[in-house]
Amino acid sequence: MPSVGLYFGVYSYSKRTLGPILHRSIPTTTNNNKSNLPKTLTIALSAAIGNTVASFSRVPYEVVKQKLQTGEYTHTFGALSSMMKSPNPLASFFPMGGVSAQMARDIPYAIITLLSYEYLRDHWVQVVEERRGGVVSPWRNMVTGGLAGGIGSYLTNPMDVIKTRLQMQTTDVVKYAGVWDCARLTLEEDSAMAFLRGSVPRLMHKIPANAVFFVAYEMFRQLLRVEDAVATAKDTNAN
Repeated sequence: MPSVGLYFGVYSYSKRTLGPILHRSIPTTTNNNKSNLPKTLTIALSAAIGNTVASFSRVPYEVVKQKLQTGEYTHTFGALSSMMKSPNPLASFFPMGGVSAQMARDIPYAIITLLSYEYLRDHWVQVVEERRGGVVSPWRNMVTGGLAGGIGSYLTNPMDVIKTRLQMQTTDVVKYAGVWDCARLTLEEDSAMAFLRGSVPRLMHKIPANAVFFVAYEMFRQLLRVEDAVATAKDTNAN
């Protein structure tokens, strides 16, 4: 939960800051054709910045969770206590390649998910809302969020496999030297299908989680009257 708040806080701030800059710097029309490049870059860069910051807070949680799921420890307190008492506590919570693997999964996931979400909202949800006189449709936000989360989850599953393998290494047994080494050995030892392992459970988690999240996200944006910085910058340039 803290990492999600941190991520969307940084994402929203970056969007408000970068949106006007990119809209001033990049032409919004090319050969009389409307360009979505400023908006696309704003979303992608803001998602990357937000997830870069949040990834550092996610690694310790992910490592402890995986150790509990694999049966290495039976309860959370025992895991935390044992890892803190290890010869190198920092390496226990931040294993070699763990942060880079987390970022290599989370940043593309965030970019793909948010670009998919914004695209579906622009070309489906908002079109329908405008036809109906601005009436908000929560179920469409739910479907859009679920689809976006599913697309992002499936396309980044290979990096989730690599992240898990790197973070499951112990300080005593280090099999992979880093992200690229882990990807190479996984391909050589287990074939390309290994990169899709766990995709179904991950989709079963990510689709409903994103569906609920984005409904709440849009609801609170309306309640708090939070204006989209990208849309504001676009309107400013049009005037």
